Amino acid sequence: MLLVFRFRRAPSPCSVLLVPFFFLLTPCSLLLLSLSAHELERTHVSLRFFPDGAFVLEVSNDPNWLLLRLEPFAGASTPTYGDPDRRDRRLAELAPVFIDRVVLFVDGHEVRPVAAEYVPPGAGSGSGDIPPLGTYRLRGHMPSDARSLRWFYGLVIDPYPMTIEHADGSTSALLIAGEAWSATIDLSGQFRAPRRWDGALVLAIVIAFLGFFWYRWRERRRFRDLVIS
Repeated sequence: MLLVFRFRRAPSPCSVLLVPFFFLLTPCSLLLLSLSAHELERTHVSLRFFPDGAFVLEVSNDPNWLLLRLEPFAGASTPTYGDPDRRDRRLAELAPVFIDRVVLFVDGHEVRPVAAEYVPPGAGSGSGDIPPLGTYRLRGHMPSDARSLRWFYGLVIDPYPMTIEHADGSTSALLIAGEAWSATIDLSGQFRAPRRWDGALVLAIVIAFLGFFWYRWRERRRFRDLVIS
């Protein structure tokens, strides 16, 4: 019976040092990749209220990232447009799709924006190697008796700032934890209900102006007829 013995060579000092370095490098690499992906979002949100309840919501992101995120919701592939003009035209077409990616939850029910437009990056608005942002501008109207608001943006992952300009001119800032609901935003007492006689007053002013101009026209015509006769 033949016995075969195998002797393992002792590991070299370099290989011993490389093992913990490898285990340290792997999670660091994954973290850097995750951070670089999140930096593509570059989210900024501003919400402005007016005394009559109207609001303007502006959501800004990297335009290339926006296109990649929105195309799947439109049922299309995710093309990469090298031409910024083509990209911006496509993002303008996707404005109705973007409305469904945000939620304004007011007193237990959703208030949907009624209009959305895409504002392409302005020339020279970037800084250094950072490209400028594209913005979706949404408009709508809050109920006059609105008391509280919670906000949700369903496209993002990483945290982002949100600036709120209230109807009384004061401002506040929030930090939203990525794909999460915002803290409750107080809206109580900010908006005034439209008064019923506002429309009647405007109508009365218009009728008064029309009557004045009609009276002047009639007097001028009467004077011209007297001169001719």
